Amino acid sequence: MKIPFNVDAYTARLIGRENVSKLDGAILELVKNTYDADASICLLYYENSTDTLYIADNGIGMSEEVIRTHWMTIGYSSKANSFKTEKGRIQTGAKGIGRFALDRVSDECTMITRSEKENIKWTVNWDEFHTGSTITSVYADIEHIDFSFNHFISDIKNENVKKIINDRFNNSGTIFKLTDLRDDWNNDTIDGLKNNLATLIPPEINETFQLYFFDETVNDEYAKILENDGIFSYDYKIEFSVGSDQNVELTVYRDEFDFKTEFERIMSGAGFTDEDRKYFNKIPIKIHKKLDEFIPLKNSDISNIGNFSGVFYYAKNTAPRDEKEKYYYKDFTNRKDYRGIFGGIKIYRDNFRVRPYGEPNTSNYDWLLLSNRKTKSPAGISHPTGSWKVNADQILGSIFISRTNITLPDQANRQGIVETVEFGEMKTFLLAAISVFERDRQYVCRKLNSYYEKMHPTVEYEKEIKDKSEKGQKQENKDNTNADSRPHPEYVEASKAHRVIQEKENAIKILEDENRMLRTLATTGIVTNTYIHEIKDLTHKLSTKIIMAKEALEFDDDKAECLKYIIDANNIREAFNSWFKITIESVRRDKRKMGKVDLTTLLGKLIQSWNETVNSRDICIVLETDDVTFKCFPYEIESIINNLIANSLSSFDKMRNSPKNINICLKEDNNGIILEYHDSGIGLSKIFKKNPYLILEPFESDKVDNYGEIVGTGMGMWIIKNTVDEYNGSIDLSRNIVEEQGFYITVRLNNK
Repeated sequence: MKIPFNVDAYTARLIGRENVSKLDGAILELVKNTYDADASICLLYYENSTDTLYIADNGIGMSEEVIRTHWMTIGYSSKANSFKTEKGRIQTGAKGIGRFALDRVSDECTMITRSEKENIKWTVNWDEFHTGSTITSVYADIEHIDFSFNHFISDIKNENVKKIINDRFNNSGTIFKLTDLRDDWNNDTIDGLKNNLATLIPPEINETFQLYFFDETVNDEYAKILENDGIFSYDYKIEFSVGSDQNVELTVYRDEFDFKTEFERIMSGAGFTDEDRKYFNKIPIKIHKKLDEFIPLKNSDISNIGNFSGVFYYAKNTAPRDEKEKYYYKDFTNRKDYRGIFGGIKIYRDNFRVRPYGEPNTSNYDWLLLSNRKTKSPAGISHPTGSWKVNADQILGSIFISRTNITLPDQANRQGIVETVEFGEMKTFLLAAISVFERDRQYVCRKLNSYYEKMHPTVEYEKEIKDKSEKGQKQENKDNTNADSRPHPEYVEASKAHRVIQEKENAIKILEDENRMLRTLATTGIVTNTYIHEIKDLTHKLSTKIIMAKEALEFDDDKAECLKYIIDANNIREAFNSWFKITIESVRRDKRKMGKVDLTTLLGKLIQSWNETVNSRDICIVLETDDVTFKCFPYEIESIINNLIANSLSSFDKMRNSPKNINICLKEDNNGIILEYHDSGIGLSKIFKKNPYLILEPFESDKVDNYGEIVGTGMGMWIIKNTVDEYNGSIDLSRNIVEEQGFYITVRLNNK
């Protein structure tokens, strides 16, 4: 005999509560249902004198058949297969448990719903879903009625609510009356709900779906939730769309600068291009690329994210006076601060917000970790070598996905999106889109900063102070024999100013020396991280050989076998020695002194150590050089080579059955030295192929983890660039644009 399964009624209740555990989540689920019903209005009304909540919409309503077969069947959703409404909306629900949000809000619920043909009243007491009852023994009451919406709400006390329902609810809709509410609906609760509802749908579409929250006294003007005074006031706006064909359209709007009547003078004086002239005059910057030109893709250059789009707004609320003068910021004194409600970057699926992304006052507010990027790269906007990064509280935006993005599924508890590879790729793209705006803003501000310095020549002032100080010193030495002579006051003041300048220059010199050392130590870390798997393997093998040698003596008294293991261990020790020569010896004190250096010998030893270290990986490094002597810090030259080789090793890791060669050619000319380097690796990814010089910016990397997120430090090439700049040198990466495989770089360092 076969017997059917049954379910305790309380189990069904728990399923609902697992998915809508909080009041605000329950309310949002119910509002989503009104949107799915093609409503243009959703109205919430809390009557504090009776502790009653009404939720009303002017959607399509429900028939008795829909209520019986869909609404009353737990886990069933008509939206799972047919998810487009008559108005073309893509419906948000699909799990068939959102109706349990009603249970989360109150004990008792009465619903009246009007469709084209029927008026129905439905009532349920959720307390009947108690332990011990089976699901089949729990009932809701349903009956056909002939009274109207106005009759149902005749007892409510806010006349504005009655008027909206009378005027805007015509032939269809649904109204819930919820009593015996489970929560204390105080002012804090209501304010929190209003803030959450304000960002429930993106501000850009609030005309198609209007949301109201009434209490007993408020009128419809103040009850309207989705009002943000139109478009945000911004300094930069970034719009983007990514198609399923992986075509990307990205548009950047500059609206931060106001040159007023000085426009032409600044355009020419600061060296802006004709293109810039257009971009400063409200014409947006348009970029058309493939997705793999923005981000490295994990799955063989194919992404399964699907269509998605978005918009970011960058808006500052304060700025120092000197920055306003230097960068010609437009007036933003009357700008509203939207961060409390609209701040953060939010995700919307089919025009409804996916929580908790961008949630204020939570760790999920900064889910893209923009503040971490800022901490790692704290450079100012006009820093000549650093990379300016936007902070999390300076940018807000909306990301639009759909239920058709099947590789971005919601978590079962409705608290975010499953961390798939595609979700990681989307996050990486969003950061890449933000980087486009960051680079443009820094480009503009660097030019304006240079123009400001040109118009305010402090270098000339310092020279004038120095000259006067020296004249004063000479005059003082000359008049030393004359007791009555006094130095000219102008010379005295110049001498004081000169001493201040000298102290400042000495402090800068100390910081520069420290910075050089930190770059070298960073290189050591980068190289070690590149070779970390080999280090772990060597450590394991060394331990194993020592244990085997010990056991050969203790248990077998086999000296020959023991000696063999000791020789093997010694060979591993030699491999470690080679590794230490590459890393630890680079920071020896004698390599931190500026002087004439025999680079042929220095690099010869370095390459020998590298070859001994990578020998087991079938990698060959060849150095071609004549006798080259150059005035430099030895550890800086080693740092350049070590960073380049570390990058090549990472490239070789992605190759199979191909030659793994590195060729280095060092020569000198009248101005300094030239270092030509190339490897046989896979070459630059498409992100950098058209503009290889992007790799010189800090934190630019194409190394990704198994979740599609960038994990490379992106610091190696930036360290090289900073070192080259200190030798007034140059870097040529142009050959990478035309070569399909391999990495090519020519570094020139000039005599100091």
